[in-house]
Amino acid sequence: MNNDKRRIKSLKAGHTETLDELYRRYRSGFLEFCKRYAVAAEVALDIYQDSIIVLYENSKQGKLDELKSSIKTYLYAIGKYKMINYLNEQSRHHYQELQGDELVEELTLFETDTSESRLQLLRQAYLQLGPKCQEVLRLFYYEGLKLDAIQKQLAYDSKDTVKSQKSRCLKQLKQIVHANGKR
Repeated sequence: MNNDKRRIKSLKAGHTETLDELYRRYRSGFLEFCKRYAVAAEVALDIYQDSIIVLYENSKQGKLDELKSSIKTYLYAIGKYKMINYLNEQSRHHYQELQGDELVEELTLFETDTSESRLQLLRQAYLQLGPKCQEVLRLFYYEGLKLDAIQKQLAYDSKDTVKSQKSRCLKQLKQIVHANGKR
């Protein structure tokens, strides 16, 4: 029996010292992992603690009995899912407050240069996109809709199609901004 299987068995039996060990073992790595999402350290810690609780509860319910991955991978997957949900919630609240063409300004979140000329360049690039791209980006960023809701609203075949379309649209937007910026 490998270490992870022993730990799962121990968690299932309610041994909280195993939970404490796992908490300490993976905490710093998880917090480092969360840095790629650019959230406050307190938020990352809250998400980690929630993830540890889910890990413990799932082990008690026997959901980890046939775990195919390592405990670390499982824990990080829980955390990543919770992080994405948190960011989507934050994004949804933020975008509900936006008005009119502020969508274009919001798309500069990842830009370092937010000067008026850069914003104007982005506005122009957005207007050069086709209507489908404009609609997908507007629904996702401005309306805060999830991919499955966009799929239904725009009658796409699948959520993956919407995801690919959004990715292509963002790539196209970046290319237009880059091309227009060289002029």
